[in-house]
This record gives sequence, C-alpha cells and structure tokens, in this order.
Amino acid sequence: MRGRFLVSISVFAAALTLPAVVHADRAPTAKQHRQIAKVLQLPPRCAAVRISTVTKKPKWGSVSWRPGGAKCKPFAADGVTVVKKTQGHWRFITAGSSFDCGPLYKVVPLAIVRDLGISCILGGYLAGSDAA
Repeated sequence: MRGRFLVSISVFAAALTLPAVVHADRAPTAKQHRQIAKVLQLPPRCAAVRISTVTKKPKWGSVSWRPGGAKCKPFAADGVTVVKKTQGHWRFITAGSSFDCGPLYKVVPLAIVRDLGISCILGGYLAGSDAA
C-alpha cells in the first residue's frame, strides 16, 4: 500500500515538472487585423489573425484563411503565414501548411512558434505547441 502511494506521489510530482503548453496569443486589434490582412492582400473578413504575446510589444503574428462567404472562396488556403512588425510595418516572414522545424526556427523563434500554435516536423515527429 505504501509503495503505491509513493509511486502515485512520484508520478504526480513528475507531471508537475513537465512544461505546460500554453497559448497566450491574442486576437488582434481592428487596426492590426486590417494591416496584417493587407500584407497578404486578403480582405480582412477572410483573414483569421492571431498576435503573439511573447514579446513586450506585439511584433509577431499569424494569419490563416477564414471562410467568409463567396468573397473569401478565391483566397482559400490551408496554411498559415507568419508576419513580423518591423520599422512600423507588418512584413511577411514565412508561410506554409507543413513546416520543418529547423528552417522554421531559423526565421521564427521557438517561443513565437509555440505561442501562435504552429506545428512543425522535427526528425520525422510532430513538434510545436500541438504535440504533447
């Protein structure tokens, strides 16, 4: 009985030490939404935009296609685009529907990738915020 209790406590303690996968990204302001959609030449209603909260000032974001009726169908895509605000303007960094982690981490910091919920393939295995 005592052995089971110690094992249970050990498992619980180990679970507490595992890094938690937490998304702290947020919805954009209306202005950010318009500016980021414009980077991709998307109508704002067709853009699903998220802003990373890892950095003090928001300077990383992601955008993917959002269904918005017939006007959005020509823009349909299943990938995600990463943008970064530099010198007061949002700029394209990378885009894809399947990322290899190595090349992705060279242009987008790991903390940002995790915060925005972007998954990538590392050594044949799914990595990123959605992998546990």
